[in-house]
Amino acid sequence: MIERIKEIIKYKELLQNLTSKELKLKYKNSVLGFFWSFLNPVMMMLVYTFAFKYVLRIDTENFSVVLLAGLLPWTFFQNSVNSATTSIISNANLVKKVYFPREIIPLSLIFSNFVNFLITFIVLFLAIFIFQIKIGAAILLLPVVLVLLLGITIGLSLLLSSLNVIYRDVSHFVEIIFMAWFYLTPVVYSLDLIPDRFRNIILLNPMALVVESIRSVVLYNRIPEPKYFLGMLAYGIILLFIGSKVFRSIEKGFAETI
Repeated sequence: MIERIKEIIKYKELLQNLTSKELKLKYKNSVLGFFWSFLNPVMMMLVYTFAFKYVLRIDTENFSVVLLAGLLPWTFFQNSVNSATTSIISNANLVKKVYFPREIIPLSLIFSNFVNFLITFIVLFLAIFIFQIKIGAAILLLPVVLVLLLGITIGLSLLLSSLNVIYRDVSHFVEIIFMAWFYLTPVVYSLDLIPDRFRNIILLNPMALVVESIRSVVLYNRIPEPKYFLGMLAYGIILLFIGSKVFRSIEKGFAETI
């Protein structure tokens, strides 16, 4: 894995160019351009706030901000994994023509989504200012949580993008899984609303650990429990190891299979 990382670093200019291309293509010929990065999470927040706070009457203080703090990392994760899963197939011509570490293709999509994700944090901090929520020293741990989220995303994306080359059903399966995964992650509800007997089961979900950790450091000025960090780290290492190993084993036949 270390040798592979060194090889990817050698091709860092290609990675930067593909990442930049993805960022530009996302809002190409769009009148509002990057403004959509802010508008999308705001519109989703308004819809979910109406549905869950005023219709289902979930009684959570500062519900809109709590929702947004969960919605932003989830949207990044879902968009990245979904787009990365089909990335090798979508770039078949590039894969067949020249040699480069094939991991660069899904990585460019993930990094472009990550840049967009960081931009949307402006919306979250604006909401924090409006609701007069105090930010404390715990927010210094936010970069650590985001790096762990990035590791989980990359590992899962490498695994699914390579498997999708052999089994095209994987991309359809992923879409269905994410529909259920969303509601098994405390995005539109707080972990406190879950009965104690089910809470530990929910915390087996890596995205539940991520969402709760982000809320803790950003909204509540609270250091997440050590088991949260250990859980995210374990998921990241395991997924990166399995994902890169499966990717490398299948990569040899990419050109012939696509």
